[in-house]
Amino acid sequence: MGVLVDYFTADSELSARRALSPGPAAVNLPYVDCKGWIDELATMVAEISGRDLSEFGDSEVVVDDGDAAGVERMAPEAVAALAEVDDAQFRAYAEDALLEDYEVERMAALRDLAREAVRLNHGMYRWSCV
Repeated sequence: MGVLVDYFTADSELSARRALSPGPAAVNLPYVDCKGWIDELATMVAEISGRDLSEFGDSEVVVDDGDAAGVERMAPEAVAALAEVDDAQFRAYAEDALLEDYEVERMAALRDLAREAVRLNHGMYRWSCV
């Protein structure tokens, strides 16, 4: 059994809570499907940006059903750092990590999601479900 992971944005924790059971796609929230690929956003951002992971705060649990699904708010510092990553940093990281094109595209989609969250002053969240 695997863990399903999507990152999404919402204008409030109340809106983010709606994603608990069905996932962000089902409640029409902007999201990036990261199933089987990215679980720890802050770690990825630290690796791409060359910053220390300790610079980013911790994510916060927004809601957890106690069984299989949960929603966490990503640390604003990590979201802001991801929003600042430029294409040259992505290319250098992708080359060093030997990433496939689809992986680079997904990272760029996450960056764009972070940029939109910062622009709109929305939170960025991780939905996970076993």
